This record gives sequence, C-alpha cells and structure tokens, in this order.
Amino acid sequence: MSSRIIIACLSLALLFSCKGNDDDENLNIVNFGNEQFKLYRGYSHKFSDALPTGATPYVLALLGEGVSYSTDAGKFTGTGALITAYFYSENSAEIKNGLYTVDIFSQKGSFTVDSCKVFYNYDFAADTGRVYSIKAGTFDVYNLGRLMRYKIDIQTADFIHFLGDFKGTIDPM
Repeated sequence: MSSRIIIACLSLALLFSCKGNDDDENLNIVNFGNEQFKLYRGYSHKFSDALPTGATPYVLALLGEGVSYSTDAGKFTGTGALITAYFYSENSAEIKNGLYTVDIFSQKGSFTVDSCKVFYNYDFAADTGRVYSIKAGTFDVYNLGRLMRYKIDIQTADFIHFLGDFKGTIDPM
C-alpha cells in the first residue's frame, strides 16, 4: 500500500474513534411529548444517615435553564425546568453508580428513587407552571470524577414519558 492510502485509512479510523458513545449535542436535553428542556447544573445533599434499610438518602436537583438555586436562602428561583428526587444509595458518601428504579411505594431500599417531580415552565416566585409527579422509570448513574452523568427514563401515571441525559457537575446544596 502506498503511504497516502495508509495515512487516509488512519485518518478515517481516528475520526471515527474520536466520536465517542455520547452525542454531545444530545447531552443535557430532556424530551417529553413534543417538548424539551435543557439541563445545565445539578445540586445534591445527603438527607440523613443510613436508614434501617441500609440505604442512605440523598436529595438531587437537576436545574434547567432559567432556574437558579440560592444556597443562602435554600430555595429555587426563576422560571424554567427542574427535576427533583430522593435517591437511596448503598454508599454513605455519595450517590453510587448504578441503575436506580422509581419506587412509588417508598420502600427506601438501595438503588431506588422516590418523591420524583419534574417542574416545567415553572415560576418559582409565583408558584405557577406544570408539575409532573413521576410514578415509574429509572435513572442510570455514572460517576465520572468531577462530573456526574444521569441517564433519565421516567414517566407519570398518565404515561407522559421524560427521556434524556444530564452530564455535569453536582454541587452541594
């Protein structure tokens, strides 16, 4: 083979190998029905020590554009989207990697989620907008070091399906 063909083949191989499994253009987007919102930041805190089930509860909030969190006031402000939930981890230091299932019976076992809500076009000052209570689905959690990734596949009792992905920092509340 000529050196030009080898260089061309290597260039193509490099081009395709650099395109990872993640389409960055689809990261941080949550789709539902004909609508979508973009997530940009996350907050979390350990809610309490381990429960009798052995799981440690954490509150997680994934903020959409237009929503902020005031650590001083301990509340959300602005108008936009927000996903909140309690995650029950078998790790007392963080939300551990794994597949977490929405538990509508609030058994609070390891690798479950409850009290999950999605706020959409929600004005936190006026307390208006849409709030969806989540009754089924999963969050797939990946700890990537400084970044966390949450693959979101959840739905309401009347089958409104939220499908998306968050990859970003999770700051303390």
